[in-house]
Amino acid sequence: MKTKKILNLGLILAFIFSITFSGCQKDVEKGQPSPEKVQLNSGLKSTATGSIVTTGIVVNGDYRTGVALTASNSLTIKVTVTAIGTFNITTNTVNGYYFSKSGSFTTTGTQALTLPATGTPVAGGVSTFTITFGTTTSFTAVAVSNLPIILSSCNTSYTYYEVANHKTQKVWLDRNLGATQAAISANDYLAYGSLYQWGRLADNHQCITWASSMFGTSVNGVTSITSATNTPANSLFVKTMASPWDWRVPQNNSLWQGVTGINNPCPAGFRVPTSAEFTAEIATWTTKNTAGAFGSSLKWVTAGYRDFPDGQIYGPGTEGDYWSSTASSTKATIMMFSASLAYTADDYRAAGFSVRCIKN
Repeated sequence: MKTKKILNLGLILAFIFSITFSGCQKDVEKGQPSPEKVQLNSGLKSTATGSIVTTGIVVNGDYRTGVALTASNSLTIKVTVTAIGTFNITTNTVNGYYFSKSGSFTTTGTQALTLPATGTPVAGGVSTFTITFGTTTSFTAVAVSNLPIILSSCNTSYTYYEVANHKTQKVWLDRNLGATQAAISANDYLAYGSLYQWGRLADNHQCITWASSMFGTSVNGVTSITSATNTPANSLFVKTMASPWDWRVPQNNSLWQGVTGINNPCPAGFRVPTSAEFTAEIATWTTKNTAGAFGSSLKWVTAGYRDFPDGQIYGPGTEGDYWSSTASSTKATIMMFSASLAYTADDYRAAGFSVRCIKN
């Protein structure tokens, strides 16, 4: 009888131990998910297959040192999906940020995909990322300084910032010289700025007061007297009807050549771009016209120009004209765009055009 009691007690204790162990095991499972669950929680396990289209990769937004990235910062790619399913596409982390997207492909074929950026750029410069979906490709993004650049002209202190073209990897000022803000539209007259004669110093001949997107007046008047030196005796716009149609006679091809060039109107470390740099810029626009110009990261505007025979302003709101530093025979090269076209061409140096500075 005593033996039977002991056996019953043993069965009871075993049953209690079994319940306790089972409860503990469930608690452990709740607190420590399996490796498979961890993987699913960190992103979808990819089942879709395909490849990345290496052309047409676009980096969107400005990347500024010390500034956390937002919804405006992203990567747009094209992928060719060969089998539908889930995907988890993530780049490597470079300079403090990366691009990532998870989801599902429900159809096959080539389709666009936008990957939001996450992180904060640590330093300025060009970063090279790699991305894999079936195939691996690389692309670059450019981070710029977030420090203001102060430069005075037209008796006013102007504030500029850096902005990058991720495709050319070039860094520019975010607005025209003499503009009070970066453009919010192609005909934003607050972003028009000044109209310079080629090679001339910022001596106030370039100053314009803009009343609207279609109308502006020069701050100073005009003169028909050309200058024999690199520094005219006054702040008047030099108009001319005689060859070589330049404010300086004899001409000087050494003006505006580089950061240390004579009469460089740009802030320290910046210069007037070359004709080749304008050609490379136009090549990155989605359309070769005003829409493509403003749609680029540099937000080019249609400030028009001052004509050399009379010093009058023509074309604001309809065309953009920008000086390069490239001398061409007796002329110099400009970048020009309108609603229907964009190109580089040569024009007379006495004309007044916009200036946008590029970092050396």
